[in-house]
Amino acid sequence: MGSQCVTLTKASSRQRRSSFQRLFIWYCIGIVIVTFLITGMLEAIIIAFIDLDKQWATVYYHNLLLQNIVFLIAILLPFIVLVVAILFFAWLMGRKISQPVNELMQAVEKIRQQDLGFTITYQGSNELGELCAAFNELRSELQGSLEREWRKQEEMRTMIATLSHDLRTPVTVIQGHIEGLANTEAGEKRQQRLERYLPVLEASSQRMMRLLNDILLVSSLEEAHFVIQPQPVQLAEALERKAAIYRLQAATHDIAFSYGHTLAHGTELVLLDLHRLEQVLDNLFENALRYTPAHGQIILDCTQQPDQLFFLLRDTGCGIASADLPHVFEKFYRGQAYPGKKARKTAGLGLYTCKLLVEKHGGTIAIHNHPAGGCEVAFRLPLNAAHKN
Repeated sequence: MGSQCVTLTKASSRQRRSSFQRLFIWYCIGIVIVTFLITGMLEAIIIAFIDLDKQWATVYYHNLLLQNIVFLIAILLPFIVLVVAILFFAWLMGRKISQPVNELMQAVEKIRQQDLGFTITYQGSNELGELCAAFNELRSELQGSLEREWRKQEEMRTMIATLSHDLRTPVTVIQGHIEGLANTEAGEKRQQRLERYLPVLEASSQRMMRLLNDILLVSSLEEAHFVIQPQPVQLAEALERKAAIYRLQAATHDIAFSYGHTLAHGTELVLLDLHRLEQVLDNLFENALRYTPAHGQIILDCTQQPDQLFFLLRDTGCGIASADLPHVFEKFYRGQAYPGKKARKTAGLGLYTCKLLVEKHGGTIAIHNHPAGGCEVAFRLPLNAAHKN
């Protein structure tokens, strides 16, 4: 197949002449024709003049110098015409190629200065036009590649800064408590401190572990070879179990949790990646729990349609600042979104992870403030269902 493509390419290149080559050939043919016409006309005029004027004919035939002059004119005239034609052709070609060549030279200089914000305007229908178009495509690809590389570098710097900032607090807490225990003599006082410090140390270590797990999950989701692993599951029962867990967690914060659905119970199996779906729901629920005040409410609803699942999670918190709404799904974004309540520090990866997971399923996710107050997140997943008796 590859050799056939090469053969076809060579054949087409042989059949296709350069526009400049065609122009040069036709120009040469024109020069030859014009030269012969001028020479022939000159000789015809001289012969006619000699034949018409007997006195001039006598002088011409008996004057060797005059014969040589006429002969030299007949010989040199084609060369003079040829030289003039070549000079004219060079001038014409210079005008034809000066614009694209100048633009290409300027483009090369801009690239040397790392400036890719330019476009070559020449759009001729010849090889130079094709070269300029190819150069524009190359510039566009290079600019896109560099911008992607710059974004990766910026994300790497942001990730390092986030890790450094978010790990500093738990590490400092752990280090301080360890030093406190080390400076306490063995005995009842040390035992009391140990009992008091252990929950703090455990919470700090869990915070570090959550952050590292979030970073690892996002890194794996951003890989091109990452794929979800859908399996047949009884979704109604799985979501009932998850809702029971959410209800208990919300109760510890004096928050009411309600769950509603239109899923079929019994033997209907839904083909999806339940583990990844639970990760999405967990992230959304933790966000809602974090920013919903005591005596508030969190509502989760799931609607099954013939070709998709539709999830809606709403809280009665303070909502999201309008300036932050367009950016909440961005990586590492942490806005001042919830006035009135001190938010726990996060890595800014929760909603970004939800977006990646939903999109890996082929779905979409959106977030907005509810008119009655609070925040509302809606996402849908394409559905493949299999019925079993």
